[in-house]
Amino acid sequence: MAAEEDTRGTVAVVIHTVILVHATIFSLTGNMFIIYALYRNRRLRTITNFYVVSLALADMMMAILSFPFQATASGLRKWFFGHHFCQLTGFVVQYWVQVSLSILTLASLNRYFCVVKPNKYSLLFTHRKTVTSLLGVWIILCIELLIFVFTAPIKFRWIPDSLYCRTTFDSESSERISFVFFACFSAVLMSVVVFCYYSIYRVVKQHNNVVVPSLQRANNHGRINAQDVKSSRAIFAAVLGFSIAWCPFIFMSMLEFGFQVSIPSSAKSVYPLFSSLSAWINPVIYGIMNRAMRNEFQKILFCRKD
Repeated sequence: MAAEEDTRGTVAVVIHTVILVHATIFSLTGNMFIIYALYRNRRLRTITNFYVVSLALADMMMAILSFPFQATASGLRKWFFGHHFCQLTGFVVQYWVQVSLSILTLASLNRYFCVVKPNKYSLLFTHRKTVTSLLGVWIILCIELLIFVFTAPIKFRWIPDSLYCRTTFDSESSERISFVFFACFSAVLMSVVVFCYYSIYRVVKQHNNVVVPSLQRANNHGRINAQDVKSSRAIFAAVLGFSIAWCPFIFMSMLEFGFQVSIPSSAKSVYPLFSSLSAWINPVIYGIMNRAMRNEFQKILFCRKD
């Protein structure tokens, strides 16, 4: 398949390339900080932070296997890495989106049971079950996406305006089926997230008004622990950051595939640049909202052991 001509202006090329280079650096270093922080400090190895580490690994996958090559191709205005590597990076982008959204959904369910159904939490969320569920997400989604790629069939092609190896289809019907499938997949998972956090909000609000306004007391009969609420807020912030980063992609996909609206070339680069934020925003969120994580980041940054 012939390469598509790059019609971007020089200013656009510079801006796009700089953003992608920064996404590579911030994503790689920020998520390495998260993983190294948990390696150094055993107290950070909580069940909730297992989801954080899994997200960090997904984002590092993008920082290693996609962003550097997107930045290079953007700067040189041509894909120099061959057809097969384009297939790999295109697959990685699709895989990253699905894995990240699925992990955030699992994390939301974790917070739901911790705050809303605390009597069931210890039964459903042990260290072993959490790790098993996360591994299951990575493996099942990889198999699902591989099956989809080979049965649709689909190919990935470098699109200069979109700044990544984008999905291309042999037929319009395959394209529509793909759009409906991923739209339903995303809608179901986001519905679960919304339900979980709406339920958490109601319980915390009731707890503030009726039970313990200070949120400082906790016991074994289902009272809310202040640390659980803080963890829930951090996960919610991660979900919110992911949603904001992917809003342009969702909106433009609906216009392009759902309503057959032609998207201007200059606008097509907006959503991949916005979505790259979701690869490095999580370390910022946890550094701000999690004091223990922030302290560990500072120790790593300033080479302190304790």
